Parts: sequence; structure tokens; C-alpha cells
Amino acid sequence: MNKVSFIFPGQGSQYVGMSKELWDNFNVVKRLFEEADDTLGVKLSKLCFEGDPQELLQTMNAQPALLTASLAAYYASREILELEPQLLAGHSLGEYSALVCSGFFSFQDGLQIVRKRGMLMQQATANGVGTMAAVANVSASILESLCQEISTDRDVISIACHNSDNQYVLSGHTEPMARIVEQIKRLEHSKVNYLTVSGPFHSTLMKPAADKLAVELKKFPLRKGRWPVVSNVTALPHDEFSIYDLLYKQMISPVRWTDTMDFLYQNGITVALELGPRKVLGQLMKERYPTISTFSVNTSSSLTEADKWLSKQQTTRKVTLERLEEGFAAALIAQNRNGDYKQHMEGVVYPSQQIRNRINQLQSHKNDTVYNAVNTEVLELIRTILTTKQVPDQEQQTILNMF
Repeated sequence: MNKVSFIFPGQGSQYVGMSKELWDNFNVVKRLFEEADDTLGVKLSKLCFEGDPQELLQTMNAQPALLTASLAAYYASREILELEPQLLAGHSLGEYSALVCSGFFSFQDGLQIVRKRGMLMQQATANGVGTMAAVANVSASILESLCQEISTDRDVISIACHNSDNQYVLSGHTEPMARIVEQIKRLEHSKVNYLTVSGPFHSTLMKPAADKLAVELKKFPLRKGRWPVVSNVTALPHDEFSIYDLLYKQMISPVRWTDTMDFLYQNGITVALELGPRKVLGQLMKERYPTISTFSVNTSSSLTEADKWLSKQQTTRKVTLERLEEGFAAALIAQNRNGDYKQHMEGVVYPSQQIRNRINQLQSHKNDTVYNAVNTEVLELIRTILTTKQVPDQEQQTILNMF
């Protein structure tokens, strides 16, 4: 089987019109937005579908809107795709979407948590003390050196997000940010731009908000999650005893998204489904791990595309298995012209056992990279069997052409 991860986008991915197409086509999405409207006492659906972009941009609105949009994509996908995830992960606010999707928090509780989180973050930065900037084509070590050089006890700049090996986000006080941005602009090939956010998120400047959030979180009961969720702080799965603490730390700590992608890959993930608006996380995954099949799901057409790929993949792999079995059988029944017992054991019996093990492996580990590697290995083992049996060249080629 494919090993699947659901990944959820963070703040900045929201836009007016998001989820409207899913709302038009899926009753489950309609019910979800009705529940969100009732829970928050505001028309979140109207804000998402046709609201004022500046109002949606406000952190206290963007966070519950994104949570709902991501859950809308999840519930719509359940009606089309037959996928069971092994791991969930989300970027910043997306971590809350993942926790709700898994069931650690109910949807109603999740909405209230992120609404409060957004309000606290907005209040903490109401005086405009901080900002954020995205940086590309500059190494983490150089950025860390610049942050240390410019930061003081009163003016702090730090890396807030490790999005990839050449894409980072800085967060901190406004005045030193202006200085570090100017220094970065002088570096060859560098790119830097300010983000349209209301404050210096994922930095120590958010500690007053984080302290208040820690109190609020305890008001909402934790439940047993269905699937593991990777923490932004540790890049490892949460356990039920650490969730409150790690969500507190998440607000003042960098998002370790690069490490999170590494963890997913190292744990055998072969398909990543980005659930929510835009395609930011999917693109980052494609760039880092091209062998992971990635889909960004936020419309009916994107769901159809993913469904077609999964169906085609299933058919292709079935044909591959059939050809392997047929070629293997042909090699086994080919006449043996070699009477040497030792050569027969080493060149026919042992390779046959290896081939059977490899074919069994494919039936339980359906990954494109593994398929290609095993297909090549089986081909070489069959070639060994045919050569050892001293099968004529023309007959050998006929059998090998079956692949």
C-alpha cells in the first residue's frame, strides 16, 4: 500500500473565494461551514467566499477560516479518494488543522482555540512592534549570523520558519528587520520581501500571547487522535501528554518544516495530500522529495485529478506484477542445459527465492521508486537464471522482452 500523509497549510494561504467551489459541490462542506458559522457566531462562510480581503487577512479571522477550509478539503476528499493516512502534519496554523482532522480536538473546540489564538496574537502586536520577511537563496548559517549580529536585548530578530534549504522566514522587531533586510539585499542571488502579516509570529515577541494561550488551551479537552500528528517544534509526532506544551512553544519557536518533510520521507511516505487553499506545501515537498507523489486538494477538479492518478497507478502496478510473474514463470520452465549442481543452486535456485521475495515485497510496499528498483533487480536475476541454464540467446531475449 501507499504510505500517505495529509499536510495542512498555514496562515498566508487564505484568499477570498477559497472553498466556495467545494461548498457548491459537497453537502458535507455546506454542513461544515454552517457549523463554523454557528460555533463562532459570525458568518465565516461569507467572509471566505465573498468577504473583504483585508478583513480575512486579520489573524483572528484568517486562522478559523483556514482551519475550516482545510477541514472542508479533508471531508470532500473522503467522498472521492480511498486514502488512509499514516502521518499528519501542518505548517503553523496548519498544525491545528491536523490535530482537529486526527480528532485530538473537536472541530468546534478547534475553531474556538484558533479564534482565540488569532485574537491573542493580534493583541500582542497591536502597536506594530514587529514584522516578518521571507528570504530565499541565503543559507541558514548566514541568516543566523546576521540575526545574532543585529539583535540586542531590546531588539530581536530570529528565524521563524525553516521552509526548505533555501527558503526561510525571519521574525522580530521592525527597526532591526529593516537593517537585516538591507544587508540581505546586498548578498548575491538573494531574495527578500516583507510578508503581509500583522506581527512577528514564531518569535519570543509572542511570549505574552503564548502565556495567555497556554491558559486557554487547558479549557479544551484532548481526545484520542486517530492518526499521529507531527509537531512544528520537534518535527516528531505528538504524544497525548505533550500537546498543550508544544502548542504553547509553537507560538514562540521556529516552524521546522524542512525537518518535518524529512521525517515524513524517512518514515516511508509515498503520497502527500495537501488539504487546503493554494499549493505552497505541495510545491515545497515536490522540490525536496520528487519521488513523493504530491497533490494539492482544494477544488473538485483537483480531487478528480488525484483520483485518476491513484486509479492509473493501481492499474499500472497490477500490470507490472503480472508481467513479473509471467517472466519469472517463463524463466523457470525454460529448459536447463547445465548439469552442474553447484551452478544450478547458485544461479537458479537462490535467484528464484530472491525473485519470489521481491515480488511479495511489491505487494505490500507500493512505491514507484521501489517498483522501478525491484523491477530492475528481478530482470537481472532472471537474466542470471537464463544464463546459468544456458538458454539460447534468442529464447533469452524473448523472455526478457516480456518486461
